[in-house]
Amino acid sequence: MADDRKPDEKKKSTTPRLVQEPNTDGNVMVDVIMGPYRGSRLTMTAADGQAAINGHWARDPQEDYGDHDPLTDQQRNDALTAATTWAQATWDKAQGAEEPPPPPEGGVTRKRDMKPEEGAGYSTRQADPKR
Repeated sequence: MADDRKPDEKKKSTTPRLVQEPNTDGNVMVDVIMGPYRGSRLTMTAADGQAAINGHWARDPQEDYGDHDPLTDQQRNDALTAATTWAQATWDKAQGAEEPPPPPEGGVTRKRDMKPEEGAGYSTRQADPKR
C-alpha cells in the first residue's frame, strides 16, 4: 500500500501513544526515563501507563528512541514533578498509608475525652519485672 502523503504530512505525531495492548489484568509495561524509577521497566495500569507516556516521563518499550520532539524546560520540569508524584503515591499505597478522611460537613474534627465510666471496665495487666 503506497503512502500518498507529502513528506510534511508524514511527520510523527508529537502526542505519544501507547502501542501495546494491555494484558489480561489491564496492565502495560513502560520504560521510565525520568524520576525516581528512571532506568526501570515498570508494569502499571493502562491508564497510568498512558498518563506516564503523555506526561513525558516514560516511554513505550516497543517504540524507537528519538521519535519524540525535544522537550522545553517547562515540559521537563512538569514531567519530573509528575514522575515524582506518581512514585510517592505508589510508595504510600504500598506502605499502607491511607489518606486521612475528609472533615465532617460542620468543619474540623474534634477529639473528645473519654468519660470515666467508659473506661472503668478496662483493666491493665500488671506484670512483675523478671529479676
